[in-house]
Amino acid sequence: MPTYLLHGFRWPRPLIRIHIILQNLDDAAAEWLVAPETTRTMLQNFHDLYPDLIQHLPNLRFVEQYDANDLTASAASQPYAYVADKVEEVKLGVCVDDVTTKGIGNEQWSAMLELRDRVAPEEKVGWYVVVCGDEERWAPSTIGQLEAGVRQGSIQRSSDGHSYGGGDKDAQTPPEEKEEKGFRKLFGSTKLGKRKSRTNVTSMQSSTSTTDPRRSNQSFTGAEAPHVPGPGTAA
Repeated sequence: MPTYLLHGFRWPRPLIRIHIILQNLDDAAAEWLVAPETTRTMLQNFHDLYPDLIQHLPNLRFVEQYDANDLTASAASQPYAYVADKVEEVKLGVCVDDVTTKGIGNEQWSAMLELRDRVAPEEKVGWYVVVCGDEERWAPSTIGQLEAGVRQGSIQRSSDGHSYGGGDKDAQTPPEEKEEKGFRKLFGSTKLGKRKSRTNVTSMQSSTSTTDPRRSNQSFTGAEAPHVPGPGTAA
């Protein structure tokens, strides 16, 4: 549970959120400035925005207050973080005068006042004691991390063959019906058989229409036609 004696000012959480949104800092988590990626992003942003000020604040850092034993919903997001140009970690005990009387240089002091005016104009620059119960606590996902997760999920779905609206020929072509090998050996392809059957019916109709009329009386399943007695002939 680190405890710090620091020189700086409080940065209200609503102003932190506004700053991150206006600067499009996708890799910064507004609720936890001490997360490594967030700290790097915020310091780089300060260097880009206020290069003349930051050159006089080489040890600038962010500090969060946090009580690990506070399990209420509001404890996850504290009302403010701290922007500090001088930080002394208190191990067991420390003489406050020994730290505060070391003094702050005029250029450093002026740069800190101007930085405060740029990001938190209503706050006071001074000395604060801050307790952070768990600096390695879970940090909320940043916008950049969420977008990367969405992209990764889309790539994964595409690699698994679950693309939507893509040109997946296999998904658009219905599968062909499989024929049993045994039936194919005995009777040939069922598709071919259907075509042959239509041809046979046509040929049978054609042959029937050209049959000799004299043989029409021999259609009794191979038997001879019955004898019909003529006139004057005894039955």
